Amino acid sequence: MKSEQIETMTGTFEAHAQHTESGIEYWLARDLQHLLGYSE
Repeated sequence: MKSEQIETMTGTFEAHAQHTESGIEYWLARDLQHLLGYSE
């Protein structure tokens, strides 16, 4: 995989990150399924 693709994918995943009030980062499964190409 090219470094450009990795940087793009990393940016996309980071853009979908959620944060708790205490600053803990997490992702919702519903968001990840679409980013990974799953329809269900």
